Amino acid sequence: MNERGPGTPHWFLTTFGLLGTGALWCWWRIRGLGDVRVHLGEFYVYFAAAFALYLFALWLIGRSERTLQHSRQTKLVVGVIVVVAVLARLILLGTTPTLSDDVYRYRWDGRVQQAGLDPYAYPPDHPALTSLRDAEFARINFPHLRTVYPPLTQLAFRLGVAIGPTLTVQKVVFVTAELLTLLSLLFILWRRERALAWVAAYAWHPLAILEVAGSGHNDVIGLALLWLGLAAWEARRWPGAALSWSAAFLSKFISVILWPWWWFRRHERRWLVVCVLISAAPLVLHLSVLRALHESLSAMTTRFESNASLYLLCVWLTGNAGLARYLVTGAWALFLLWWSWRQADPVKYLLGALGAAALLSPVLHPWYLIWLIPCFCFWRVPALMALTGTVVLAYTVWPGRLTDGRWVIPLWAHVLEYVPVMVLVLWECWRLLARGRFASSLHRPQRGRCSLDEIFHSPRRWRGTVPAQNFDVPLIDPLATHHPINTVQDRTGSNR
Repeated sequence: MNERGPGTPHWFLTTFGLLGTGALWCWWRIRGLGDVRVHLGEFYVYFAAAFALYLFALWLIGRSERTLQHSRQTKLVVGVIVVVAVLARLILLGTTPTLSDDVYRYRWDGRVQQAGLDPYAYPPDHPALTSLRDAEFARINFPHLRTVYPPLTQLAFRLGVAIGPTLTVQKVVFVTAELLTLLSLLFILWRRERALAWVAAYAWHPLAILEVAGSGHNDVIGLALLWLGLAAWEARRWPGAALSWSAAFLSKFISVILWPWWWFRRHERRWLVVCVLISAAPLVLHLSVLRALHESLSAMTTRFESNASLYLLCVWLTGNAGLARYLVTGAWALFLLWWSWRQADPVKYLLGALGAAALLSPVLHPWYLIWLIPCFCFWRVPALMALTGTVVLAYTVWPGRLTDGRWVIPLWAHVLEYVPVMVLVLWECWRLLARGRFASSLHRPQRGRCSLDEIFHSPRRWRGTVPAQNFDVPLIDPLATHHPINTVQDRTGSNR
């Protein structure tokens, strides 16, 4: 047998190395653009190339998953994935963020804390903070509003300033948090007996590399803690899950969506209570946090809208933006309650909940979708994957912003961003209806593409206990051909 032919571990390792090299070349070219806002055309070419290489890499993993699971070269493959991921981030780490100015606010909040002041007490333009202003003060966004970042994220800002005053150091803190995310993903993949190479679904995703190492967004801190909690849940370490998810909430409040899911699992609810109490304690004991968050979030969430999809449709139907906000918020809350009761797999639950939030939200900045990307290591929905690739078209707002101060995304960019997503959704629905499998597929998951019916109609395995292994439904990438269904055994030894 030819051990170096197509489909063998050696061939896969070589091919993956070439793909990684191509991706690194794309990132090096993006680094050389300087201010990306004035070179958007070239940026989109290189980003699209990196995204195409990423999708091809996932396709290869799907085709070779069984080979990789039983190969002695699996560690080498994972090593190549991690090395390429680290190098891609190092390429962008020293660049000055231009697509977003959020990192300047992070650095400001860290400097306020370093001076011994409460970051929630005053907005940046308050006279009491005049002595802290430097040359980069003008780049701070919303200087008239107090900070909106939770307490644990503020500690990360302070850590970055304590290590060094530069923006690069602040980004180093966030990239380090990504390592925790990768370790958690590898552990969960191992627990579910999946090929560890699927970690590339996050490690190589161009949006994750761009928004964390490039723009320095802090979302990755809450993301890392959330997936650390999922790893603890998979290992049935309930105290660890409670502590991690409390920390995730205190880093990004979106992690609150895990609370109803845990409640409906009817499992170790006492630790859920502990999680809620730990999460609420810093906010209750430090009331300036609540006041600042209420003031600033109210100002931003009730007036600002950008890159929305279904929300715009709701505005067009109702003719009232305020009413549309209430409708989409209510629709998402109702879906969240039903989905948390319906879906036992925490990864599928997050994918559905966060995907619905992205489509219904009045504001969808590209970095918001970072929260979806780790789910692709387990479940790959073509429409959502496409959105994580096209969402960077929201940056077409910059030419108008730099010219006359307008924050408007061109119509053509909006169309190019969402049409592929809608086409993939319609194609999936047509595929199911045309094959007459809409009803039968509800209880017959296939080893192939992760279709919408598999996401929204999989069995509720929540009555009684929910062992972590019971989530090991076999999966492959969305572009692969169909494979036979594998039989998986639960803790009792029975087949399912």
